[in-house]
Amino acid sequence: MNFVRISLLSTCWFWACHVAAHHAAAGIYDSNTIGEIEGRISSIFWRNPHVRLDVTLINENNSEETWEVEFGSVNTVERLGISQNVIRVGDQVKVSGSIGRNGLQAMFARSITLSSGEEVPLQAGVERRYGLTADAIRDAQNADAELRADIFRVWLPSERPETGAGTTVFPLTEAGHATKAEWDPTNDPALRCIPPGLPTAMDNPYPIAFLDQGDTIILLLEEWDGIRTIHMNGTGSGEQTQPRMGYSTGRWDDNTLIVETADIGWRYIDDLGTPQSEDVFINERFTLSSDGTSLAWEARITDPVNFTEPVVMEGVWIWIPGHEIKPFNCALPEDAE
Repeated sequence: MNFVRISLLSTCWFWACHVAAHHAAAGIYDSNTIGEIEGRISSIFWRNPHVRLDVTLINENNSEETWEVEFGSVNTVERLGISQNVIRVGDQVKVSGSIGRNGLQAMFARSITLSSGEEVPLQAGVERRYGLTADAIRDAQNADAELRADIFRVWLPSERPETGAGTTVFPLTEAGHATKAEWDPTNDPALRCIPPGLPTAMDNPYPIAFLDQGDTIILLLEEWDGIRTIHMNGTGSGEQTQPRMGYSTGRWDDNTLIVETADIGWRYIDDLGTPQSEDVFINERFTLSSDGTSLAWEARITDPVNFTEPVVMEGVWIWIPGHEIKPFNCALPEDAE
């Protein structure tokens, strides 16, 4: 994903780093080795966080073998035009993508050719996923001004420049380096359907939405069904619906919503095991553009235990009418019966 970028001594678009390693995929698949398989679908797991197929084929030794093929999330592939009713057990398909490391018969799919002959991309950017065409953006800009007057609507992630994944270098303290060195990607909480907290939760390629609740603002994150409660003017209790999101207070500065968050019950700044301590403090600024069609975000993350200087993340969402927050409903294969 390339939505959020981090400002340190060097700059990286955070989503680009995130996508390559999401759910420990970097340790399973070799992104530099692209292959193609063709066979019959023998099983389907149609749930988040990732759609999975078993594809049975006849190999060059005339023997039968089964490959595990992994897609993106249900939400993503459905937005790209593949719903559960267009692929069935027994269908003959062709799939291309990154091959599993060390001879593993597994693939992270880039595209699938259906039994109908239609080829569908599975790793398309947000422009295709959400229909972010020039016409759609122009229509949003020309919409009634009352529709663009505030942030209380659904926002879409915008397309960003590509950079090399995994290039972010955090300003870690000695303690931060030691904790990072202990990280095992196979223990990624996402593999167990454990949703992330702040700031990791903000690094996602799905819609978000702000809801005005008077004394509070609710920020909905489609990925992982995330819910953030922002207490305005210091009101509200210290109990959060999702403690991993911390306790947030907010205030307005003209067209900017300023949010300060502490007591975050989440110990990582990303999904690569970069640590954050219980002392982490996040200051965010959500700034509405003058025409009301884009929302700039900046988060300054301070954690003296793990970082020698603040980490700054940035990103932009855009608004196009007609989109919604979809349920995520993560499930493990053994729990999806």
